[in-house]
Amino acid sequence: MAATVVGILQSVATRAVTTVFFDISQTTNLVVSGTTWDTISSEGYLFKVTRDKLFTGGIGLTNPVGRYIRIPWPEGMEAQAVTTGPVLSSARIELTREDRLPFAIESFTAQLLANTAGAGGAWEIMPMLNGEDGVSDPFTYDATGIAGNRFTYNTPELSGYDAYKMTLYVDFALVSLTVVDASLPPPVLNLVRVDAATIQLSWPASAVGYGLESATNISAVGWSSVTNQVNTIGDVNSVLLAITDSSGFFRLRR
Repeated sequence: MAATVVGILQSVATRAVTTVFFDISQTTNLVVSGTTWDTISSEGYLFKVTRDKLFTGGIGLTNPVGRYIRIPWPEGMEAQAVTTGPVLSSARIELTREDRLPFAIESFTAQLLANTAGAGGAWEIMPMLNGEDGVSDPFTYDATGIAGNRFTYNTPELSGYDAYKMTLYVDFALVSLTVVDASLPPPVLNLVRVDAATIQLSWPASAVGYGLESATNISAVGWSSVTNQVNTIGDVNSVLLAITDSSGFFRLRR
């Protein structure tokens, strides 16, 4: 009688990776240099930071010289308020991944580069998803102090978004930043015997980008895509396969 020896292997997917900025071993690349901002890449992330490049040095001076960077890489990432130019703005840092996938900010430490003790201040962080605001109002973190003060915050609320916009009305620098890519746990592949001649493999329909693969032995170098029709009912994908005399191993791969 025909029989199949079947193995189900764990889905193959990228695991969540934690990155801690800023370290001397981390290299940077200037991706874009704008009129009053720069975009800098490192470790798969993009930092878009405002820089006061049109600053002339004082009243009566007309030649833009910009303002010097007080917290250079790898000491941190400095953002400057834009005080000169057609469009003035607060100091801002926008953080994204190069692949535009969601991620989390686990914690950050920021340093004031100007005084806020008189008026008070707070960093505002607006999480973004697909170009839209992720929440009604930005999250706020106290930034009341004098130049040189550092503030550290754990931020479990900053998770599952693909961009974060951080703003303060005076110059500041991120001097520590822990980010975690939001790779979801790999989906579970299930197998049931439908009848004497058929098995069914199923997995969550939410597992976008995964494909079913098979091999005749667990040590196979080359796995093949299963070409049988994928049926989607509700939130479950499934494939029906005929039972044969040969062994088979199956996995989901992205």
